[in-house]
Amino acid sequence: MPAPPVNEFLPVEVDELGPYTRQFSCDPQDRPGITAFALLVFEHYDRPGYSGSRPCVPYNSFHHDGRALDWVLNAHDPMDRRLGDAVAQWLTENDGEMAARFGIENLIWNRQVWDRWNGWQIYAGHPHDDHIHFAFTWDGAQMNTSWWTGVAVTQPDLGPCEIAGQYSALHVFPRRQACPSADVLPPLTGLPQVQPGGADTGLATLQEKLGVPATGVLDNETRNALVQWQLEHDVPATGVPDDLTQAGLQGLSLPDLALGLQAVLPQEWQKTEFTPYLRTTLTEGDTGPAVVLLQEALGAEPDGDFGPLTAQALREWEDTVPVLQIQAERRGEEPAVVTPLTWTLLERAVHPTIDLRDLELREGDVDQAADPDGVHESQEPQYAEDGAPIPTYAGGAVTFLQTLLGVEADGDFGPLTAETVREVQQAAELEATGVVDGPTWRAVEAAAVEAGHVPGPPGLAAQREREETEQVDREAEEQVDREAEEQAERERAAEFEASLANAGR
Repeated sequence: MPAPPVNEFLPVEVDELGPYTRQFSCDPQDRPGITAFALLVFEHYDRPGYSGSRPCVPYNSFHHDGRALDWVLNAHDPMDRRLGDAVAQWLTENDGEMAARFGIENLIWNRQVWDRWNGWQIYAGHPHDDHIHFAFTWDGAQMNTSWWTGVAVTQPDLGPCEIAGQYSALHVFPRRQACPSADVLPPLTGLPQVQPGGADTGLATLQEKLGVPATGVLDNETRNALVQWQLEHDVPATGVPDDLTQAGLQGLSLPDLALGLQAVLPQEWQKTEFTPYLRTTLTEGDTGPAVVLLQEALGAEPDGDFGPLTAQALREWEDTVPVLQIQAERRGEEPAVVTPLTWTLLERAVHPTIDLRDLELREGDVDQAADPDGVHESQEPQYAEDGAPIPTYAGGAVTFLQTLLGVEADGDFGPLTAETVREVQQAAELEATGVVDGPTWRAVEAAAVEAGHVPGPPGLAAQREREETEQVDREAEEQVDREAEEQAERERAAEFEASLANAGR
């Protein structure tokens, strides 16, 4: 078998595993971590056939919220079985280290199941002898694990909150705190019958109320309008016409819901200009503000038209990102496409701290690489002001912070690092606490890009060149205007002198 993929930039720490979170939400769209894993691993072994999300039905499956994929392999074929066994061993050996780094919660293959709690066991359900099933944590599904970020998860994403008798809100931003009681909303009539992509005669009436074409199908336009209506009316943004939504659209009064049962609302520092587009797909030929954002990030002319020049700029950047290079090669001669995976990686290229802004760092935190004797681990546990435990090790985040700050990247958050953090906070008009929180991560990122400690957006050089050209053009126009005004002033003065001479005669 080929040797498995290698990543030379992994931290010493291995990603932590959160509690098991079954499927609560109906969101059959492959998450970026699912797509990236499939492109990397299945292409590496030259076996690209796989399937991911599935339409929701009234039973729980990670396929229904975009957190699972099936890799087509035949356990009764000797080569396929060797390949499946080799990949399973690579992921699960060393207490499942590589599974943790991808955020794989469990896998099922050839009548056996492995998970990060119990190891390998006999599987009594479907034999899974025609495919390997991979199920991911929310961190893994969102591509927030150490294989992709270089920083191990120390505070796992807990996923959406369960609502009795209903699908939960779509999970976009991470949740770190416990859910409120699931008894806030009494059980209603059960799960909705119409799922994304499904058809129903009653949908036409719902679409008329939402102001979208009455197709009778729960298509993307209807789903987006549905989510928007749910957000505006404080109904869990499930993206399906569930009982609460149906009741609200009919004008019935709705029970009050705890905020935790709605969509996780982001802080300002968790959002970027990419946030509205992370779940969308753009195709060459499209126009609009999303295209402008794409062009600005890539350094293409921001005319809002996804044409050949923008497609060329996209391909040039894709060639620098291995999984996107694979995605582009699979596309072949087809028109250029920007997928949710593309948006995710482009956002990270422009905002390298976006996946760490939930993590607080302070003086005394260390990366395990900086503490080979385990001194930090033997110290008394420390707690933040809100009572949340501070991770024993920072997962590689201290080293990354120091790289951004331009100080020695030794992985030890000492006085010099703290002082440099305070300087950045003061320059950004933040409270100079020395503690790296969400707003501080954002300020550190901006300062690092400006100082050249990180590359910055792919199109930064082109954008600066365009700004310089525009500045030169403006200065040239201003010079022309000044010269024209001076010439006009000279002409007016000459006319005045002539008028005085005529008056004297």
